[in-house]
Amino acid sequence: MTRYAHITGWGAAVPEKILTNDDLAQIVETSDEWIRSRTGIRERRIAAPEESTATLASAAALKALEVAGISPAQVDLIIVASSSPEYLFPATACLVQDHIGANKAGAFDLSAACTGFIYAVNMAASQIRGGAIDTAVVVGA
Repeated sequence: MTRYAHITGWGAAVPEKILTNDDLAQIVETSDEWIRSRTGIRERRIAAPEESTATLASAAALKALEVAGISPAQVDLIIVASSSPEYLFPATACLVQDHIGANKAGAFDLSAACTGFIYAVNMAASQIRGGAIDTAVVVGA
């Protein structure tokens, strides 16, 4: 029987503090119009000292699990795709595993810049299709 992988939940988390282009224009010589016309950027998020790749990834993972109706105990694998990991060791995925309580899940980071999330989804789907796991959490951070 052919097994398929499906995205059943999704979540997002961003830092609370917002720095708008107008805020930036008060610090340096620029304007909202100048920044938006050249970059498309309207605002950027600034992480507070207690916010990190791992805490934001954990919050997003918990939201995704809630949307999917899956408990952390059901998670078999966690992959965090990031070019800004918490530490070199342990993997940010291991921190997420601990934060969300996915005690039986394997966990690893994948570093492949902008394509990392796509590679991570493909790796998780391959593990599901191959029958090695049933449930994975993939975080792009």
